[in-house]
Amino acid sequence: MFDLARIAASGLVAAVDYHESIGSTSDRALALGAQGEVDLPLLVLAARQTAGRGRGSNRWWSDEGALTFSLVLEAPPDRLPPQRWPQVALVAGIAVCEALQTFAPRANFAVKWPNDVFLDGKKICGILSESIPGWRDRLVVGVGINVNNGDQETGDRRQKSGAASLIGHVGVPRDLTNVLLSVLDEFDRRWRELLDGRFDEAASAYRERCFLTGKTVTIGQPGGQTVVGVCRGIDNSGGLRVQTEQGEQSVVSGAVVGWDS
Repeated sequence: MFDLARIAASGLVAAVDYHESIGSTSDRALALGAQGEVDLPLLVLAARQTAGRGRGSNRWWSDEGALTFSLVLEAPPDRLPPQRWPQVALVAGIAVCEALQTFAPRANFAVKWPNDVFLDGKKICGILSESIPGWRDRLVVGVGINVNNGDQETGDRRQKSGAASLIGHVGVPRDLTNVLLSVLDEFDRRWRELLDGRFDEAASAYRERCFLTGKTVTIGQPGGQTVVGVCRGIDNSGGLRVQTEQGEQSVVSGAVVGWDS
């Protein structure tokens, strides 16, 4: 299913931890990342994931044909301080869009703040960025993409009816190694930009692909508060610009729980 030798030879990761089946690539990545001696970036890759995690209580599950992996990354605080960590999921979303566009040039790929990728209005990918407990300079980015699996085989269980897949759009299967290497390559470029303090370039690309722009959104925040207003895209820090009745707000945390069509 995967050409592991080709992945290792790409130079995009320092090490590969492969599993035919695993509960969660991100759980495995968090455990490996908490170890002192590990080559980074580390790729945890699975042919099948049985207990993947999304934001909050969401669960990301997959069968053969889906692309599920997690990256353990080194994030030096002087180059990427913790207050900028939310930007990681945003650049990952852009990287996935840019990679998948090469396999479906006519498709409409968009990013739904902060961590989903949509294909023609339906979810095709989920992204989860997490810190590693006890480490101030390591992060895990988990990615799940519907590639060769059916539209209903993977995703947030509550959103299965609204899921999409690459094969469902283009009609032919894609080599998973090719898709993975394309995503890793685009992410590597965006990650280097982020470490160099050039998030504005990713922000500009994000605004062009922002799924929520112009839509009335409802955002749930910690503590039970909600923000309701019209999305105006994102600002140069990665916050979601929302025009509310009280004026424009920049929302930096929370989950979009609803939007108009």
